[in-house]
Order: sequence, then structure tokens, then C-alpha cells
Amino acid sequence: MTNNNEVAQRQKMTKGGVITQEILDALAEQCAMKYAEVKDQVSISDNISDETLRKIGPTTNDIAALCVINVYQARYYLLKLMEEGLVLKTGVKKGYPLHWWLIGAEKTQ
Repeated sequence: MTNNNEVAQRQKMTKGGVITQEILDALAEQCAMKYAEVKDQVSISDNISDETLRKIGPTTNDIAALCVINVYQARYYLLKLMEEGLVLKTGVKKGYPLHWWLIGAEKTQ
């Protein structure tokens, strides 16, 4: 149950702020779930390879579906989070979807 302060804060947030928070929540959930499935098979270090990110990170489509927004909106907000240093993404490779990783998500295990 949320308290009155949380409700007041949410009402003050902009639409973009609400979407950003929803994306962060969805990303945290998806990263934790995907990492738990393969944590014995992968090693997470300061420099995560694209190959590892593709195994442990959700795609843009995964996040968009959870947040009930389109993939273009999801990509926009995820890129903003990447610019803020909160998220990593795989390199762009033709024919491959982008995978995202919430920095520090492995510590929530």
C-alpha cells in the first residue's frame, strides 16, 4: 500500500517521468529474471560483452510490451537512461535487436 507522500509525488511527476520510472521498474524486473536464468553460465564484469548482454538483457520489445508503449518510445527513454549512465545497451548489429542492462541489476539477486 502506498502512502500519501508517494501518491503526491506521482501526481507531481510529468508523463515522461512516469514512463521513465515504469521503464526502470520493468528493466530491473527483466534483468533480474534473465540474469537468474543464466548466472552460472556468464560472468558480469565492468566491461560486459555484447554476447553476454544478449543473454542477460531484455530487448526493447520486451520493455515496450511490459510498459504498454510502442518500441520507439521505449527506445527513446532507454537511450536517455543510457546517456544518464543508468543503462547499458548492446552494440548496433544489423538484424539483431538491442538488449539493455540496468547497471547494478546483478546486485539485487
